[in-house]
Amino acid sequence: MNKREFLAAGGAVPLILAGCGGSGSGSAPVRLVNASVGYPNLGFMVESTQATSTDVAYGSASPFENVQAGAVGITLTVANQAATAAQTRTINKGQRYSLVAYGFANELKQVLITESTTTPDTGKANVNVLNTSVDIGAVDVYLSATQDLAVSTLIASSITGVSQSAFAGILAGSYYITVVGANSIAKGISDVRFQTPVAIALTALEILTVILTPGASGVLANAILLTQGTAGAASPTVPYYNLTARVRAVTAVPNQQASVTGSNTSGTTTTSVPILSLSTTPHYSNYFVVNTGTPPVVMVGGNQVPVLMDVTNATTGVVTPNQPGVLAAGGDYTLLVYLNGSTATAKLIEDNNTAPVTSQGVKFRLINLASDNQGLQLSMAVNSISVASNINYAAASPYTEVTGVPQGTASLAEVSDGPTTLASKSQVMTVGNIFTDIVVSVPNAASATGVLNFFLAASGT
Repeated sequence: MNKREFLAAGGAVPLILAGCGGSGSGSAPVRLVNASVGYPNLGFMVESTQATSTDVAYGSASPFENVQAGAVGITLTVANQAATAAQTRTINKGQRYSLVAYGFANELKQVLITESTTTPDTGKANVNVLNTSVDIGAVDVYLSATQDLAVSTLIASSITGVSQSAFAGILAGSYYITVVGANSIAKGISDVRFQTPVAIALTALEILTVILTPGASGVLANAILLTQGTAGAASPTVPYYNLTARVRAVTAVPNQQASVTGSNTSGTTTTSVPILSLSTTPHYSNYFVVNTGTPPVVMVGGNQVPVLMDVTNATTGVVTPNQPGVLAAGGDYTLLVYLNGSTATAKLIEDNNTAPVTSQGVKFRLINLASDNQGLQLSMAVNSISVASNINYAAASPYTEVTGVPQGTASLAEVSDGPTTLASKSQVMTVGNIFTDIVVSVPNAASATGVLNFFLAASGT
């Protein structure tokens, strides 16, 4: 896979990068912070000298190493072997740096940030946010004394792409860190991407950075709390993992009442999450944040339908079909409720909502749930470019990335059965988004609008 080619900016101050000026004499302390979800262990070398004596686990930091000031080549390593090409960084003597490694497997990157030396106000800690993910989209980050955000402090607004927020002075105390979709609170939308499971203690005069990393499917976030400086914390980093998943649902069981209900736990309180309300017509939902483990409850015709999924062995690649559905932390899923013959069936499929690889890319996927013609093999094209071919009933195509999609004007998506076009839809398809076309019925003599097409930007709700 090619490396992502872009850094998004907006709603945040530029990254505090090491790279302006510099001195060729003296040295400066540099440590590695492993924030890469694709590399469990990393080190780094300066020029041809290995700087770290042992690799650093995800969520951890190495000791500070003295690096010669001036322009130096820094390479990320795995077991002392180069994992990236060397990147030239300018080190200033008298500064202090954290080299943050981030990215998925085969997309490893680094950013060198200058640690703050500004002393916080009396009784306060200085906190900022470093977002290392282009996948989670624009987010707001809050601190609050409880898991409820009714009384909270916004410390980063609409931070997106790989960028860093300004520091905020926060009274010492215990706070939950909550990450939500940008502007979702103002809109009254529940779009929680991450929340620490416990309150975090902020100590007066500390300087801290909340590093955001993507969850398994990209949109949900994890966090690493980095304490800047050379003293003050027993451990300079503490990783916090997402304990939730996201699920959206689509029903394709004509003339039968169907509903999908999940659950979400905050503290000791578990609440019901109505993903899809009771309906006799095909419906789809936005994503909802739910508990991991047991999948949502599916009811069809007054009876509960077991939720299944195909499980792939990570080592052998062997797929075992129709296993009990399980939601993994940080994952995104689409729950399909459809007819297998005449029997109601519910099946989870995993979604890959990581951003397109290229800066001008758009990702597409087709799901065939045409219950009224279960023998069809469907294909899909966007602006005459094939994005899915011969997809069987109750199956989803792989994701296909397309570049050069016109911006500002509508593109044409067409669903076909062999050479026969069944339906088409014109829609503006913005780069960076992920669109899924779900077909729940096909045209017949009585209806020319029997195909239900809908496109969902997966990076949002």
